Amino acid sequence: MSNLMPCLLAGVALLPCAALAQQASAPLTTVVINTSPLDNEGDQTAAPGVNRVSGQTLATIRATSPDSAQALTDTAGVSLYQAGGLSSLPVTHGLNDDRNAIVVGGIPITAACANHMNPPMSYIDPGAIANIEVLTADIPVSKGGDSIGGTIIVTRREPVFAEPAQKVITKPGLPVLALDNSGLIFTGSLSAFYRSNNRSTSLSGAATAATEHFSVNYTGSWSRGDDYQAGGGALVRSTNFEAENHAVTLAYRNEDQLITLRGSYQNIPYQGFVNQYMDMLGNESEGVDLSYKGGFGWGKLETNAFYQHTQHYMNFLADKNGGVDATPTTGMPMYTDGVDFGYSIKAEIAASKTDLIRIGNEFHGQRLNDWWQPVNGMMGMMCCSTFENINGGQRDRLGTYGEWERKWSPQWTTLLGIRNDIVWMNTGDVQGYNNGMMYAMDAANFNAVNHAKTDVNFDATALVRFTPDTGSLYEAGYTRKTRSPNLDERYAWSTTMATMVGWFGDGNGYVGNINLKPEVAHTLSASAVWHDSAHDGWEAKVTPYYSYVQDYIDVDQIGVSGSGANQINLLQFANHDAELYGFDLSGRVRLLQSTNYGNLTLSGIAAFTHGRRIDDGSALYHMMPINGKATLEHRIAAFGGQWINAVEVQAVGAKTDVETVRLEPTTPAYGLVNLRSGFEINNLRFDVGVENLFDQLYYSPLGGIDIADNVAVNSPLHSPVAGMGRTIYGGMTVKF
Repeated sequence: MSNLMPCLLAGVALLPCAALAQQASAPLTTVVINTSPLDNEGDQTAAPGVNRVSGQTLATIRATSPDSAQALTDTAGVSLYQAGGLSSLPVTHGLNDDRNAIVVGGIPITAACANHMNPPMSYIDPGAIANIEVLTADIPVSKGGDSIGGTIIVTRREPVFAEPAQKVITKPGLPVLALDNSGLIFTGSLSAFYRSNNRSTSLSGAATAATEHFSVNYTGSWSRGDDYQAGGGALVRSTNFEAENHAVTLAYRNEDQLITLRGSYQNIPYQGFVNQYMDMLGNESEGVDLSYKGGFGWGKLETNAFYQHTQHYMNFLADKNGGVDATPTTGMPMYTDGVDFGYSIKAEIAASKTDLIRIGNEFHGQRLNDWWQPVNGMMGMMCCSTFENINGGQRDRLGTYGEWERKWSPQWTTLLGIRNDIVWMNTGDVQGYNNGMMYAMDAANFNAVNHAKTDVNFDATALVRFTPDTGSLYEAGYTRKTRSPNLDERYAWSTTMATMVGWFGDGNGYVGNINLKPEVAHTLSASAVWHDSAHDGWEAKVTPYYSYVQDYIDVDQIGVSGSGANQINLLQFANHDAELYGFDLSGRVRLLQSTNYGNLTLSGIAAFTHGRRIDDGSALYHMMPINGKATLEHRIAAFGGQWINAVEVQAVGAKTDVETVRLEPTTPAYGLVNLRSGFEINNLRFDVGVENLFDQLYYSPLGGIDIADNVAVNSPLHSPVAGMGRTIYGGMTVKF
């Protein structure tokens, strides 16, 4: 295989293709391929805009929540828009959802739902994640197009292999037994977690059988939770969930060549959404991806092909349907069938000792049908035909990029890149539940125009990095990033059913705009990093940024329904120039290092973002106020294992800058205290902790409005959603 692949890909291999000598490998490791001098995973300060979530953070998140997006909360500049219990949406520097490039296991999954109830990170359990790479500033063109925010790359656990001529292989804390002289090994893990507030339970497991060249792996998980209670004990309705995830991976390794075939399956039978009119009553997804990674004398090559199919069903859970879950013949059944497919090819070429070239080509196709069946015996509004919201929607993107990285001297490094993405979009004609006046005019107007659109987008990155000594690093850069509208932003057509479209949790109605232009963000950012020479005593980092977004996709008000506390605005997506600016801060310092008393470390992050429209100066929606988190962590070798204890204090400022046209609520400032403890010994790990120790009643600035309470007890519609109260959790992981 190592000789075959360069020949098959001769168009890329412009330099000699002699295979690299295999690096010395440790037990239970995979292929190690040469890394970029600008992006060394062993040095967290090598690229200031790159943040990696791995190890201890992922282990802790698994115990506290089954929502994988929660792993991002320790990254400065990243916050979460709370949706369902499994479906938080990342927000990077004030830009959320589709504005971020999110890739899960090599697949750029699209939310197949008019309310975006199934965002990309909801398709993977925290236990199946190896690491997460988060880029918030100076994003290279090789790290994703069709986005104006950050880039989030979620990597699944890599396959493991046996080493040659070994019968028994051991790794600290993880014994592995080979069954015969062939070097066959078996390894795996089992985990169980419980959280008191919503009686949430999670079970997960993994198992691998492998030889020197072949590996077979299975990962699976199951999670469920009831409605949670806010601080003080009040019930927060429509926050329950249940989900299962499974994946099987087949892998082949030969020297520096790795081929991986993975199949995945997800089933979410229900998930409540407190800030939406609808709930998820089914989300079933199957996916397959084939990837190749190879190291050669000229550099490295990665390819990937993927296919993901999602069947999604929305209706009302009991909280929104008088105490009884709706059925496909009652309530308001809404169905979505979505497909993502495509490929990526990328090469990293070591052109010289100081020059690195990255080139790549990728294609992402999306197909979407969104239809709402009529309700039996229902006359008038939901009778008597199928409502076609998106009929045969197509969104295809072809991206190509080139990037040059040069290390001019030990102190100076530059990176230049350019990228082109062509986006083709189209959809078929539509119809309402009937031909009555409430649907006929909107449908006729939509069907009368040409739906096909083509966007030719360009991105560019230019950055310079200066490392004057072993204790400091400075980086400055400019990026031009472009995003085309999604299918709903362009093609949602009905003013009557507009409240059924919208992923913002604000209760308003949204109508698409075929003539939307792509968003173009011009961003200037700089970073300064200071640390001790050994990189383990202390570190401080600051990143200010400014973005001017041409044709930012915001909204115009075109109507209103209701009044007072129950007012709903009818909004149409529209282009308006905008600006966003702010800063990220992070740092850590070791306070104590002692053989007898362990290590004591203080770390923290802080962030501020402000966004406004240029034409009228109004605030943009979902801007996170100033916020910060400080953690005091103690590690000590005790009782034959490693004991880790931490106290965490989180503070969030009052949200007063709100987008009035969306009736966004203000929220007061708050502070939370969390405690956690973890103990690892041999092949066992135990986790216990308390979230929101003092049972504080608080409202997340990005939590949206409590629609479930409005439906159930007629509370004011635009009341913010209360956050989760005190939660005691515990869990155990055993490795074998």
